[in-house]
Formats: sequence, C-alpha cells, structure tokens
Amino acid sequence: MKNGIQYNKVVTSLLLALLVSFISLVPGGPVENRDFSHLPALVFWGFNAFLIALGLTGFITTYFVWKNRPWAFWSAILIGWLYIVVVASDLGKVFPTSPDQTGFALGLIMIFDAIFAFNIILFSHKNLGHI
Repeated sequence: MKNGIQYNKVVTSLLLALLVSFISLVPGGPVENRDFSHLPALVFWGFNAFLIALGLTGFITTYFVWKNRPWAFWSAILIGWLYIVVVASDLGKVFPTSPDQTGFALGLIMIFDAIFAFNIILFSHKNLGHI
C-alpha cells in the first residue's frame, strides 16, 4: 500500500474491466460485426491467436498482480501497451482493415479499453515506484 492506495487492487480491477470488455469484441459477436473475409485466413487467424494469447496472459497476470508480485506489474505494463497498439491500429484503420465502418458501440468500447490500458500502465508504474 502506497499513500493509502492498494495499487494491486486498482490494477487488478482495471485489468478485469479491460479483459471483460475486450471479450465483447469477438468477431461476429454482438458488437464486432465488421467483415474481415477479405483478409487471408493466416492473417485473420494469426491475429485472433495473438488476441487470445494476450487475453489469457492478461487473466494470468491479473492473478499475480492481485498477489502483488512485482514482475506481474511489468507484465501488466506490457499488456497495457499491447492493447493500446491494437486499439490505435484498429481505430487508425491500419490493421485490421474492413470495408465496413466501425460502429458507435465498437468505437466506444475500444476508446474505453485504451483508457483502461493507459491507467493499467500508469498505476503499475506507480506500484513499482517509478512515479
């Protein structure tokens, strides 16, 4: 606990919020309904495998952040940056591209995810004593 704040609980909550909201963005799901059929199968499934690995790593990291393991906060920082890159490249129409527009709900969730990710990075650095 630093300054009366248990950063491990803050980061755990932020990670869970990020991971749960990101799950709602599964292609073909209730929010993500853009067409990616033009992407080569290897690219589409490779990107999905990366996102699944990122999510699973996030859940594992969440447990160890809760346990206040210093290395887990480094993992949370990396996960936060990777989510920011994913969201920025998607909203920036860099990758993955789609002929369909990004829907309002999808864009809103991605913006919230970027905010969650930024705060994960910030509070992880605070827990590690960098700020």
